Amino acid sequence: MKRFSRLLIAGFLLCAFLLAGCGLSVENVMDVIAPTESPTPGSDLVFNGVTEIEAEPLRLTYQDMDGTFNPFWASADGDVLVAELTQLSLQDVSTITVDDREDGSTLVTVALQEGLTASDGSALDADDLLFTYYVLMDADYDGPSEVGTLPVRGLSSYWNGMDMDMYAKYIFLYDSIYNSGRYDQNLKDALEKARYEALNNGVKEEQLGRDAGVQAAQAALDEYDTQRAQEIREAMESAWHRDAQDIVNYIMEHYSASIPLRTPYTREEVEANPGLQVMYAMLDRSFGDLSEEDGSFTANSGAVWDLEGQFPTVEDFFDEMYTSYNGDAEQYWQLEGIGRPSMLAAVENELVNRWAPEDEEWRGPVNSIEGLEKKDERTLCITLEYCDEDILRVLTDVYLVSLDHYGDPELFDPAGLSFGFTRGNLQAVRALARDAFGGGEYVYRETDVRTVYLDANEHYWKGVSETPYVILTRQS
Repeated sequence: MKRFSRLLIAGFLLCAFLLAGCGLSVENVMDVIAPTESPTPGSDLVFNGVTEIEAEPLRLTYQDMDGTFNPFWASADGDVLVAELTQLSLQDVSTITVDDREDGSTLVTVALQEGLTASDGSALDADDLLFTYYVLMDADYDGPSEVGTLPVRGLSSYWNGMDMDMYAKYIFLYDSIYNSGRYDQNLKDALEKARYEALNNGVKEEQLGRDAGVQAAQAALDEYDTQRAQEIREAMESAWHRDAQDIVNYIMEHYSASIPLRTPYTREEVEANPGLQVMYAMLDRSFGDLSEEDGSFTANSGAVWDLEGQFPTVEDFFDEMYTSYNGDAEQYWQLEGIGRPSMLAAVENELVNRWAPEDEEWRGPVNSIEGLEKKDERTLCITLEYCDEDILRVLTDVYLVSLDHYGDPELFDPAGLSFGFTRGNLQAVRALARDAFGGGEYVYRETDVRTVYLDANEHYWKGVSETPYVILTRQS
């Protein structure tokens, strides 16, 4: 080590001696080796632009989420939050004016802002708003919005498919036939009762037709529209049969998690076998029992299926229900229809719409809502029979939903009375339950387990958000 130090010093002295011979002093050499002014660290670096610091995301929490981000059906708080961030609120993107008319009605004019677009850059205008309202006012709509309950002019006629006078006429006819009791059976029973009482009072068999009580009962039966009564009976039984399948679907959708607790089958096994699905529906609705000994299923009527090569069908299910309720559809529905659309109302509407067009005073179908009118590309006019603050709030508390994404542009033809979907059937719109597409401040990116990620919308009408993305997590 000492030898290395001596050599290093000698090397410096030799360099100094040589430099001195070249006209340089030791001081000059030291100035080169160690300048008198020490450079500032980083002073030799050149920066172009400003150093960027990534903005923090917006972190939000929710309690419940079904994954139904569709703006028409979002109802859980987490789903609503996603919808609010990805959609355009009508109240935020329009000017709303309210004018009272001399006839007591109210005209609500909604004028959209210019330049509204969806997150893909496609324009949003009055066509999208008209589509939105027709979905919310369709008879098949079953989401959280109450727009369909508002006094919009012509909405009832649109639902009924005819003007209210004609509808009322045939509703009354239907009710008078149906409410006579089991269609015409009560009248037949009344006639038999009158005949029995007359015989007990000494009237001879061949003279029963002259008895006042028998004559009155016979006249009531003769006046009864037996043809339409038969139509009601057939329509009701047909609907009841379809409802048997609806019950199976309803139970599998809402109660299938209990299958392993109530049967020896797994949920997957039952879902893969239509016969087991019918069995489970019958079991759930107390129309039969499973045998713990051999695994067979016995219906209340005594019919047995071994559940190996023999399984109950929807027809068997209907027969059990029909027998159990003695063919009384109304009693059946009061007990079995809880939580589902009314089968009885559907039959009534079906027959009224069949009978009314045969009327000589028929004025044609009603295929649009009188109180909804597109004024121009950005303006929609809505006529209400009456209005208050709550009605106006419900009417305007909607999203501006993209027709191109959630509807079918080929079915949108207001002049042809078509509004972007099949009237009375929102299946295609409802099928997009998990879609979160709109013109809101953020764009849906993905869902990771219980976390939803949203990115800033580059086409947002107010400009791109300074917060680049949102993270929604379930509240712990």
